Amino acid sequence: MKSLLKEDLYAKIFHSALLAIAVTDKQGNFMAVNPAWCKSLGWTETEAKTLNIKDITLVEEQPIINQELNKIAQGKVSSLRKEQRYKRKDGTMFWADLYSSALFDDKEKVIGILDIFVDIDTQVISEKVHGELFQSLEILNKELSNANIGLKRQAKYDSLTGLYNRWVMEEMLNKEINRSLETKRGFAVGIADIDDFKKVNDNYGHDCGDFVLVKLTQSFLQKIRVTDSVCRWGGEEFLFLFPETIEQGATIVVERIRKSIEELNIDYKGNLIKVTITIGVSFYNGQDHLDAKELVNRADKALYKGKSSGKNKVVFS
Repeated sequence: MKSLLKEDLYAKIFHSALLAIAVTDKQGNFMAVNPAWCKSLGWTETEAKTLNIKDITLVEEQPIINQELNKIAQGKVSSLRKEQRYKRKDGTMFWADLYSSALFDDKEKVIGILDIFVDIDTQVISEKVHGELFQSLEILNKELSNANIGLKRQAKYDSLTGLYNRWVMEEMLNKEINRSLETKRGFAVGIADIDDFKKVNDNYGHDCGDFVLVKLTQSFLQKIRVTDSVCRWGGEEFLFLFPETIEQGATIVVERIRKSIEELNIDYKGNLIKVTITIGVSFYNGQDHLDAKELVNRADKALYKGKSSGKNKVVFS
């Protein structure tokens, strides 16, 4: 009597459970399924008894299922848990957590397998969406970071020559003026302009003009001192900052720069391009009360004098 009551209780639990439960033989053939299983997978109880576990499993995952069934059937493991996709009757797929346990007879011999399917489709999809969203956000963050780096670089450097731009150099000039006032050591500022640069653009095109600007930049960087700076001031003009120097020292460096351009041979698509530069220089002695704009204006006036008196020369204000 107690045995019958126990079996009846198990039957009620089996049929009333909200989780999909199935019993298969050792070969994976379905022997019994509960209503929750039928609702979840779409087959009737009668149809289920004509199916094998392989029929609800993806083809590529069937070899693994065979291995795991054999382990349970042979008593090598008493239970297992795995997360994988399963097929419904209508062909749709869903993710489930599978809990499989061996069923034993009175002699502890495996006679079947109890499978409990926990539908985790929503969870897996949610995790996948979150994962894809997180990945997309990471990519977007990198793109924004790169864009920010690019913007910062654009704010500091000339896009063609890679030199500091005008705004950075103005800040450097102000700092150098303050330093000079404290140390009483002078510095020099030079403005270089390419002589007759319009002829280069007119004769060979603006691409050639850009090429010449880059070549001159390379020469400038080779001839200035480590402590010196140069920026593209605008168009074909370049501004040099020579910190902590006397006029004699500045003259040597500026003349070296001018001469290097005079001797420079630029090959553009088989065309030999020769250019010269004129440089106007102003000197700050550490006592003058000039701001950056006034200092540059002095150098610019010296440049104009050089242009008016023959070009290809260095003129001090």
